[in-house]
Amino acid sequence: MQLKQGTQKHRVLLTSVCRPFGGPGEGDSVGAELFHAQITRAQGPFSHRQVIRVWALDYLAENIQAPAVTLHYPSHRELIGELEQGRYTHVGINFVVATFHKVREMVGLIRRYAPAAKIVLGGYGTVLPDEVLSPFADVICREEGVGFLRRLLGEPEDGPIRHPHAPIASVQVLGYQQSSVVGHVTAGLGCPNGCDFCCTSHFFRRKYEPFAETGRDIYEAMMATRDRAAADGQSMDSFILIDEDFFIHEQRARQFLDCVREGGKPLSIMGFGSVKGLSQFTADEIGEMGFDLVWNAFEGIEAGYGKQQGVPIADLYRSLKSVGCAQLTSMIIGFPYQDEARMRAEFDALMALQPTLTQCLIYFAFPGTPFHAQVVAEGRYRERYRKAPDLRRWDGFAMHFEHPKFDDPERIETIQSEFYDQDFKRLGPSTLRIARVWLTGYEHLRHNKNPLLAARAGRLRDNARGILPAVGAAIAFAPSRAARDQAVALRRDIIRLTGAMTALERAKEVATPVLYLGSRLARAAGLCQQPGLLRTEHRTGNGLASQHTQHVMGLQGAPYHGLLGSLAEDLGAQLQGLAAKLRPRSSATSFPSAHVINTRSQPMPRSLPSVAEPPIEQSPKPRLPVVGEAAVVVPKRPPQSRIAPVVTAP
Repeated sequence: MQLKQGTQKHRVLLTSVCRPFGGPGEGDSVGAELFHAQITRAQGPFSHRQVIRVWALDYLAENIQAPAVTLHYPSHRELIGELEQGRYTHVGINFVVATFHKVREMVGLIRRYAPAAKIVLGGYGTVLPDEVLSPFADVICREEGVGFLRRLLGEPEDGPIRHPHAPIASVQVLGYQQSSVVGHVTAGLGCPNGCDFCCTSHFFRRKYEPFAETGRDIYEAMMATRDRAAADGQSMDSFILIDEDFFIHEQRARQFLDCVREGGKPLSIMGFGSVKGLSQFTADEIGEMGFDLVWNAFEGIEAGYGKQQGVPIADLYRSLKSVGCAQLTSMIIGFPYQDEARMRAEFDALMALQPTLTQCLIYFAFPGTPFHAQVVAEGRYRERYRKAPDLRRWDGFAMHFEHPKFDDPERIETIQSEFYDQDFKRLGPSTLRIARVWLTGYEHLRHNKNPLLAARAGRLRDNARGILPAVGAAIAFAPSRAARDQAVALRRDIIRLTGAMTALERAKEVATPVLYLGSRLARAAGLCQQPGLLRTEHRTGNGLASQHTQHVMGLQGAPYHGLLGSLAEDLGAQLQGLAAKLRPRSSATSFPSAHVINTRSQPMPRSLPSVAEPPIEQSPKPRLPVVGEAAVVVPKRPPQSRIAPVVTAP
């Protein structure tokens, strides 16, 4: 099959998988919310609720010439309506392995309601082999998405690459939704660390593909998306910086620091960094850059990954907290050296670090990784996953292979669940933990002679003060005496350092237990738990209107997406789930070729249709990685090219 090069007119639909999430057989770790699904999952109404849009779709839509529409989390009904009205020539679906069963359902709808459209599959789910994916696709993208899509549509491949304006809503806790939005910028994708279990690293063949060549590129992209939000009348108070190990690229990070210093205003950033990368900077420098939260890997004490080398992690965490920078720490259990006693000892060591947020995943043999090849070669996949693998459980929360120190590998899943519960009971709600870090940073920096750090101290003070009304709910409903005592101490220290509570704050404090109970009831009833549709248009004549910043609030679901419709949808999903339990049918993920992923090694396949590699002497074309759940990387952009700032016109 050859790629068509022509001038015919195209119209492209790019979509995530359909909601609802959490249906029969689906793991509760897979969905539209990263924090609630994988990090604060045991914290009930205190859980951080924030729907993450599939940023890959926005990048792709922004960087082709054909008219394009993106759908983030449509229902089947909304997808059908789009297919009937859109006259699309191509429909692209972004997915992961654990959501492939949703892809199969969507493909059936596409072939029924838009039979002439070519179906394009992309994302980390494309690590599945051709015999699994080909029946459901005309095209499979396992490389950098923009260049591939431009070739597919017959468009020039050397056009400029632009950042889309793609914010998300701020975190919701206790049912209270902040009105501000969070900006997003991608610095690069892929990771040279090459941990043996890491899908993202090996998907990109252990190569780092810079999306922003310089620190100034990153800074200007942040300012541009913030200005766009301001023009739309929305406050953008913080940013997510996508880069697997931002601080490992020291020169670029220092260029970014210089830009922040020139700008003179403190930023608020969530980013990712290894011990090795973070150790190249002082805590003050990391604070000056604006990092309020860094996602860091604890993994396992004897895991032996090079990224863990540097400043002792206890000292690193202590210094970061002194400037108000919190930690989201990821632990892995199921390493071959770990028995249950060792797992518990390492978890205790992690708890002693007092991370603000904790992720605990099971050592997982994902297709395309060295660990997958090892497990297949050793014949260690458990029989149920070898003969009829349920792809819905390819999520980091299921134990797929035999473990040398556990007679029952599923015991590891039980321990994982227990660790999430223990994290909540020992350290309390993450919302209060981050307020403690902010307060520590304020106390340490409030008299700092560095004007940027002094300004940061003021922002940290305001942030901590903003949490004060929620402390009352924690005092009443935190899961343990220790957690409740911590809440009492935090309330006392916030008042001591920032002043007595106002009448309005006291009124809010009285209301938070009501919000807690309302959130708990809604979750127990399964109501208002799904994301809402976000639809954007590009080059259709309605681009600016559809991309208005206020629309991202709809991702948070009811009431922003329509309360009555959401309630009806939730009730319908519950009835379908009940019917599935009363009248079970064969698994939607079981089909003859699925077992091949666990019976032979899976080196990364080529895209379909395949594209010849360019001659070595040929200058590389501009490339754009795909983020979020999506795929792709290839050669770097030529040195003279530059990422354009956030686009402001359709």
